[in-house]
Amino acid sequence: MKIAFTSDEKKGLDSVISYHFGHCPYFIIVELDDENKVKEVKSIDNPYAKEHNPGELPSFMYNLNINMIVTGGMGPRAQEFFAQYGVKPVIGAYGKVKDVLREILNKEVEYERYTDSPQREHSHKVFENEENTELEKLKLEIQDLRRQIADIKSLIFELREKID
Repeated sequence: MKIAFTSDEKKGLDSVISYHFGHCPYFIIVELDDENKVKEVKSIDNPYAKEHNPGELPSFMYNLNINMIVTGGMGPRAQEFFAQYGVKPVIGAYGKVKDVLREILNKEVEYERYTDSPQREHSHKVFENEENTELEKLKLEIQDLRRQIADIKSLIFELREKID
């Protein structure tokens, strides 16, 4: 089985999961053997991170033989494309790839998936320079907060293992 995780960084299993499927900078591809043990981990660039052409990323993932895509957020249209290819989208994930992978394999968490919910609108508006600068600062702060949350989640897993 091959699982693709959206990521804000290129650190393999220690990468933080990205909250935006289409514009994430990287994908962490985890291949599992028949016993669900990690066989291989690859970090690849998202070739469509700067574009927004519906259907291209699902097709790209299908061509990589991906069975599951794990992300923080994904619109219903992208999920429909994945469904057509037989790729299971898993939505609402947060933290580090290694921790979310562990949760999935242990069936500890079922992440949400859009069903018949109304399509979420998201804007790709280009802001004026001053507003764009402020927006970029906020994006960096959010990315840093996600990294901190991921670190806390990893510490919780480590503490849980020590207690058990």
